[in-house]
Amino acid sequence: MKNILKLFILSFVISLTSCEDFLDKTPLDEVSETDFYSTPAELRVAVNSFYRDLPTWANAGVGSSALPDNGTDLVMNQTPSDRLLGIYTIPTASTAAIWSWDEVREANWFLDHTNQASGNQTDIDQYTGEGYFFRAYYYFNLLVDYGDLPIFEQYFDNTNEEFVFAARDPRNEVTDFILSDLDTAISLLKSFPDLGSWPRVSKEAAQLFKARVALFEGTWEKYHSDTDFGVLGSDGTSYLEIAANAAESVIDGGVFTLHNDYESLFNTSGLSGNSEMILWRDYNWQDLGIGNDLQISWPNNCSYSRFAIRSYLCTDGDPISVSPLYVGDQDLSTIETNRDPRLAATIMVPGDIIRLDNGTATLWTVPFLDNAFGGYESQKYRDYNYDDTDADNFTRSTSKIAMRYAEALLIFAEAKAELETITQADLDKSINLLRARVGMPGITLGSITQDPDWPNYGYTLTDILYEVRRERSVELMAEGFRLNDLLRWRAHELFNGDTPLGAYFLDGIVENGTNDPNILLDGDDYLDPYQTYGAFDFDESKAYLKALPLDELKLNPNLDQNPGW
Repeated sequence: MKNILKLFILSFVISLTSCEDFLDKTPLDEVSETDFYSTPAELRVAVNSFYRDLPTWANAGVGSSALPDNGTDLVMNQTPSDRLLGIYTIPTASTAAIWSWDEVREANWFLDHTNQASGNQTDIDQYTGEGYFFRAYYYFNLLVDYGDLPIFEQYFDNTNEEFVFAARDPRNEVTDFILSDLDTAISLLKSFPDLGSWPRVSKEAAQLFKARVALFEGTWEKYHSDTDFGVLGSDGTSYLEIAANAAESVIDGGVFTLHNDYESLFNTSGLSGNSEMILWRDYNWQDLGIGNDLQISWPNNCSYSRFAIRSYLCTDGDPISVSPLYVGDQDLSTIETNRDPRLAATIMVPGDIIRLDNGTATLWTVPFLDNAFGGYESQKYRDYNYDDTDADNFTRSTSKIAMRYAEALLIFAEAKAELETITQADLDKSINLLRARVGMPGITLGSITQDPDWPNYGYTLTDILYEVRRERSVELMAEGFRLNDLLRWRAHELFNGDTPLGAYFLDGIVENGTNDPNILLDGDDYLDPYQTYGAFDFDESKAYLKALPLDELKLNPNLDQNPGW
């Protein structure tokens, strides 16, 4: 284990070159309180270490960095999710990924020492605000997984029994604590234009994250109100109002606008200067060896589901179930015809570029079913530019988006629709801007086309909510939001009893020069790669939250297990 002082020094060196690190976490009580935190520069060095916990591409070394949303109803991997299949195991002990409080402890240690710094107060406030943002970020991840949590507002060691044996606080109190941290962060952080070129947390990032947290809890409490996962006496209204207001603050602030090219958002090396980017991670493989493995053996063992592809509207603004423009989905060469252009930016079809080498293009012809076994390979995140300075001959510097302006527009519209206060003006300043970017017709309240194939969430929604959810699914496809959306919407009926299907399998389709006799199909000849696993059997009585480890329950008698476990 590295001494935390070395971690901070390494973080400082890395911050100078605008790259990321993957460092071991260490006991925080090994550091002397007088060694750091005395100047704004030292606060910056310390808080930089938190940035490594933002969403990233796996650096696996073999090109298997899975698409975000993998394992949901939208993105399929080689094997389905145990959680969706109904295979559950209560963990024995906590780990770095199970009931882990390491990150919260690190944030608390930092926040307990920021008052030691002297110097430029604006800079001290910025880095302190980043500390509050990251504590909220860590707590929110724990809230999504476990619900009720003990609230720790300060650092403590294993001798402080008050904290070591703390009970769990109700999830709404935890949410209030997270939102309070974000309010503090908002009051301290600089606005995005006042930050340097390195992507740091800004006031607007904290506002957007506040909206994200409040939308999650508001819809969770609304749709779980009559279950063991709900909050007694709450329907989520207050949080939905907070979500709408926080998202509107980002919108009305005027700092960000939608980038004019949807596709280029996801296959770019370096996002500085992009008008839509609020927070992101850049990579530099050629110069620093800091990169991702998206391009080595693409499509990285993932593919989109048929349900995902059928969510995209036709160019007349109507769903495929009723639009006369729909030409079907049994031929990949025409599946994008008359469809929302975001579909073409998402999947590969014949004629798309796989590699561009000095003006010579290698074109995609058929799915590589060994990896994209659902047939719908991803165009999103694919950079086809050949780079002969890279041993793997593809760029490995594709940036990773953590927050973009489009999310603020979607949260605003959804929160207002859930509150049943949404107006045409609200749509015109949010979702209709997303549609206009890609040349799609906007939504007109009172004139929404009824879709006979609207998703079955297990309950009925208003027409506008169906369309808002569709828009969120399409705009944020494979960006890592889907599982949380399914959880907060209590949407198990959407996928329970089903297996995700892939593309239509044309007779005689050839990949790598041979026919595969082991291809699994459903009765209508659509790829059915999960057929041998059986239908999803999500246990709604417990699977909405994860189980606490058994050892933790034994060590702390004040902890209680989550419902159903």
